[in-house]
Amino acid sequence: MRALRHAMGISHVGYARSRARFDAVTLAAVRNATSLVFLVSRTALGLVHIVAHANCHVLCGHECPSVCGEICPESRYCQKCADKSVKDMMVDYIMGSAYTEIDLDDNPCIIPSCGHILTLESMDGHMDIAKYYTFSEDTGGENPIIGLKSSSVPFSTSELKNCPMCRSPLRNINRYGRIVRRAWIDEATKKFIVWANAQFVPLASRMEQAEAKFREPVTKKPTPKSPLLRKAELSFALDRLTLKQIEVIGSRDQQIKIVLKACNSTARYKDISWLRNEIKRFLKEVDEAEQPISRIHDLVQDARKHRGVNTEIIDLPSVLQVHNRLLATVLLLRCDYAILSDFVTHGCDMASGGNHGNVCLNFAPNRKDCENLMQESRSRQQPAHEVEGLLYWARFIALERSRSASLSDADTNTLVDHARDRLHLARTICNTNPGQTAGMLEEVSAAEKMLRDSTFYAPVTNVEKAAVYAAMAQSFQGTGHWYYCVNGHPFTVGDCGMPMETARCPQCGATVGGAHHQPADGVRRAEDLEAEFGRRGR
Repeated sequence: MRALRHAMGISHVGYARSRARFDAVTLAAVRNATSLVFLVSRTALGLVHIVAHANCHVLCGHECPSVCGEICPESRYCQKCADKSVKDMMVDYIMGSAYTEIDLDDNPCIIPSCGHILTLESMDGHMDIAKYYTFSEDTGGENPIIGLKSSSVPFSTSELKNCPMCRSPLRNINRYGRIVRRAWIDEATKKFIVWANAQFVPLASRMEQAEAKFREPVTKKPTPKSPLLRKAELSFALDRLTLKQIEVIGSRDQQIKIVLKACNSTARYKDISWLRNEIKRFLKEVDEAEQPISRIHDLVQDARKHRGVNTEIIDLPSVLQVHNRLLATVLLLRCDYAILSDFVTHGCDMASGGNHGNVCLNFAPNRKDCENLMQESRSRQQPAHEVEGLLYWARFIALERSRSASLSDADTNTLVDHARDRLHLARTICNTNPGQTAGMLEEVSAAEKMLRDSTFYAPVTNVEKAAVYAAMAQSFQGTGHWYYCVNGHPFTVGDCGMPMETARCPQCGATVGGAHHQPADGVRRAEDLEAEFGRRGR
């Protein structure tokens, strides 16, 4: 007979001509069913509770050994029809029971795609399901899950659980889908962290080499006389005759293109222009929108949209990694400043024949980018990055003041005063956070000297900053240690690997680090992440 509404008692079940669309309770259907029954849990719109297991697509017609909600296994796993090798398979590691000895009504089985069989009790224990779900206190039936213990927490799973027999992944078991997917996200995020650090360290090292090259003395080579000039040389000669201005304006990308075009007859900016392209590509790759959790978020939103579900996920999880994006943002500012400051000092002479009046600078977009960096760093309690933004804001003012044709004297003086105020703030931040801003006071003093003496270029020679990058590189060689903050976000401690000072987590602002080789409250070792670094370093 067809279950039209709530079942009120036990009755023989005839052929089900249509699938249940309402709440249904099926009691002991396996003993009374005269024909195969469709898997109700797939299509029911309300709650479905099946106390005994109906014959769900098992071709032999015997009882399905699995639990409701899972795909029914093939008939070769039928407890009555299976081969002897399957019946003798040990499925309960607590009691040491074989498959043929299990009462499926009391303890159904889970059959992963690898083909091994485990009782529900054994698999629940292996997956540590009680850590994530609340179960009914009713001892009868299947002891169903009635709720979540807590929301999913980043890095809450120690490892990605596999089949205890063959280590095959447990990807197709609906019962543990939430646990497995949490572990997948954590694993993908860990790999992202390892990859991002491995990519950033060489870029920072190459940036130091490019700056050292710019600091070398410039020697002008005599130009051989030739009756024929190349097209670029002819263009430069015409610019000198007409006193055409070289306008370094527009966005930062446009400014760099103008500089490279003006100096395309020299190879001075060839290597650093390639480096800049790689930094930009890296900055895009570490953006939050490109991270694994963001892509999953977008897929979920798209699936909800297509299914007509109006519930919207408002906030992205805090597992999003922003530290490498902030590092890449500062590195790109550093690269642009190096190119522009060298152009003001040396490159514009090559391009305009030494006529400084033919260069027009407008670095307002650069200062705006610095302000964005300062604002985000302040909101995330990242004093070192905030100081970087303040420093480059002042440095761009010093460069623009020296060659600007767009600012009046009054505007220039106002901006210089603002730059001095920002440098004073940077000095205050350095004094308040000496551990996180080591070596940056010298950079502040150099920037102040630029404003006082109208010098054009202050090389970035922060030894402590170079030591930080070196420590990041050593993380791949097994030195130092990785930790998680109280909210599960990773950070590294260099040197001996034991914390000696406190700082702020880039993701959530929680206290990280520690004192006297003791981590702060809630901080724990990220042994899984260190193992991932170790695998990459081999």
